[in-house]
Amino acid sequence: MKTTKYYISFLLIAVMVLSAQNRRTLEPAPDRSEGDGPYKRLIIRGGTLIDGTGAPPRGPVDIVVEGNKITRVASVGIPFIEIDEESRPKDASYEIDAHGMYIMPGLIDLHVHTGGVPKAPEAEYAYKLWLGHGITTVRGVPFTNFDLSLSEKERSAKNQITAPRMFSYHRPGSGSDDWKGGSVNDPETAKKWVRYIARKGADGMKLGSYPPNIMAALLDEAENQNLGSTAHLAQSGVAQMNALDAARLGLGTVTHFYGLFESMYEVNDVQPWPVNMNYNDEQHR
Repeated sequence: MKTTKYYISFLLIAVMVLSAQNRRTLEPAPDRSEGDGPYKRLIIRGGTLIDGTGAPPRGPVDIVVEGNKITRVASVGIPFIEIDEESRPKDASYEIDAHGMYIMPGLIDLHVHTGGVPKAPEAEYAYKLWLGHGITTVRGVPFTNFDLSLSEKERSAKNQITAPRMFSYHRPGSGSDDWKGGSVNDPETAKKWVRYIARKGADGMKLGSYPPNIMAALLDEAENQNLGSTAHLAQSGVAQMNALDAARLGLGTVTHFYGLFESMYEVNDVQPWPVNMNYNDEQHR
């Protein structure tokens, strides 16, 4: 009997600990304590450039970055021939030797979530993972909860944390405690919510496959507020809103590819589901 009591007590404690962990929110990144810059005039010297336009690599080049902007890409020679130092850009406040290396623009990841308990409870982990793989700009859809997403975006913009440049997109109906409009179920509330997130500093919306009248209201007001848009056009709603339907209403991008293939049908709107189709089974999607 005593053993049973101890076992039950242990289970109760374990449940309480797990519940407390699940209630924890994502831990914000610590204040930046590493790294330098931006510099008044940074010059990256002697690398081979892949510029991302589809052009072939070229080099050696010297790249001049003033403040936080590339102001010049100077060709300084040809491979295997000594570089004429007199012809190179001068007056660097800081230099990086890139001879024998390749240089390319930072990668942009258009669909990220920062994480959370239990997988990645610290935002710093995700930020440094992205940076370590060359990703310098991310679009959170969303990163995490509404308030923390926007505060981390602001800290990144101010160079207060070690993180990529952050763009914060949010789902309709989300917000701080001062959002009193509830879920977005009609065009009027849709437009009200878009104006709300614009005031809060969001960059755009992460939409679903909404009915046409609500989708039109969201995208119309987003254009008025200069906000971006992306959508997960889930198969649960794709019959009323596929990728082509949404694009005609002004949608900027589609994520997960849902809604794209359905928009290519000529004589029907949805896939020929098998008789045992179950949307909750990921393998059926």
